[in-house]
Amino acid sequence: MVHSCYCSPCKRTESLNITNGVEFDNGTVLFDGVQYTRETWYDLEEDGVVTRYGCPCIGRTCMWKCCGEGQAFFNKSCLNTDYSAVNPFNPPVHKGKNQVDFASNKFFYMYTKLCTERYLVDPNTGVEDIFIQQNASLYLSTPRSEVWLNPSRYCVDIMTNTNDDFRMVALVCYPDKAPEDDSPVLYITYAIGLMISIPFLLATFLVYAFIPELRNLHGMCLMAYCGGLIIAYTFLAYLKLHSGKIGVAMTGCYVIAFIVYYAFQTSFFWLNVMCFDIWRTFSGYRGSSNKRREKKRFVLYGAYAWGLPAILTAITIAMQFADVPGNVITPGFGAMRCWFTNWLSELVYFLSPVLVLVVCNVVLFSVTAHRIRSIRQETAILKGAESARSDKLKRDKQRFGLYLKLFIVMGVNWTVEIISFSVGGSNWYWILIDISNIALGAVIFLIFVWKKKVRNLVAKKWRSIRGIRNTESAAWATRSSSAPTEDTRISNDETALRLKEIR
Repeated sequence: MVHSCYCSPCKRTESLNITNGVEFDNGTVLFDGVQYTRETWYDLEEDGVVTRYGCPCIGRTCMWKCCGEGQAFFNKSCLNTDYSAVNPFNPPVHKGKNQVDFASNKFFYMYTKLCTERYLVDPNTGVEDIFIQQNASLYLSTPRSEVWLNPSRYCVDIMTNTNDDFRMVALVCYPDKAPEDDSPVLYITYAIGLMISIPFLLATFLVYAFIPELRNLHGMCLMAYCGGLIIAYTFLAYLKLHSGKIGVAMTGCYVIAFIVYYAFQTSFFWLNVMCFDIWRTFSGYRGSSNKRREKKRFVLYGAYAWGLPAILTAITIAMQFADVPGNVITPGFGAMRCWFTNWLSELVYFLSPVLVLVVCNVVLFSVTAHRIRSIRQETAILKGAESARSDKLKRDKQRFGLYLKLFIVMGVNWTVEIISFSVGGSNWYWILIDISNIALGAVIFLIFVWKKKVRNLVAKKWRSIRGIRNTESAAWATRSSSAPTEDTRISNDETALRLKEIR
């Protein structure tokens, strides 16, 4: 079987419209003083109209000029000019970083737009410089890296803010795909998983918000924790669905990145608050647990769990937009993607605080677990002598188990996440960790909501909303009001394990 096809000799961005050129008998087309042999031009039919395109870069060294012929950048807008420094266009040519004597008229200048998503490289910033090479490639030098770009990945032109300040700048095209060489299916799947997890987080938040028996100090901390994850997952899913759009070309890139950063940090700090609170419960601290004191303590917790992430976010924003030396690590939001530019930036600004909190939580849980084990004998005595105090101790131990499960799911996963950043490689290698992270909403719902006593409280609230009389006995009602679920009531004054009295 024989199959034939006709392919254009060059890309559309490297072509010129030569429809008005003169065609000779031998197939050569003359347009604007340039001859195009039969192998260097092609016809393209679009919407019934045939257009002839030539490929001037075949056999010539092409360089792309950002503005039109006889134009330059004035305050980042292309305007006509007759300044000798701009017209004729005569960029300096280098060999490496050394300028050489090279007639720039040997270049064939192209004025077509190479790409829509591009960023400005301005040597006037003092942290980067550009060097046009004899083969029209661009040597881009920064304190952190050195990059070579082929002619079809950038354009150059003269820029000025005043009449006597002329400098060469470049507009560099973003890569055609995200820096990570992963399939878009992975990002779309990740986004769908996050969106599936959000309703479970929202359900947990609403259950604890609308049921009075659950709306105590522990419940409010859990609500704040879920609220941070809801915001983080929502905007992170948006980023994943737009993974094909790179950097600041994406709408709201900076704003979304900083929202995701702050929301994730608050969730980690609220998990740390809950770990501290359960440690405090078993620490032997004496103090009342009335509503007024619980609200005051929640305000203090909030100042810590919302305030410190706000400070970290402010520092990250300042480092993002500050004019710092090139050897200083910056976040790099919007450079190659909306999130951090590389794993080192993410490690410094995002994962380092997370790692500190994970280690802190491990210490708190270890001390608390040792405390529980050390009073096992006293617990046996309490069961026989003071059953009420023993029951409260049992509930606090159960709450410790709930927090431990949450910490294992979130803390251990993010610890492995940090390891994955250090090791590197495709995101496919760490797919199981990613799945467990996006399923966190369902896990939280199962741990804190999908339990018999919480379901009974939800059913009771639902019957109350519908106006249905509660058919259960008053004894059960009294018992449920005085002995809430094991993961909702904190009585630090009564369950503080008064070891002096026990001994």
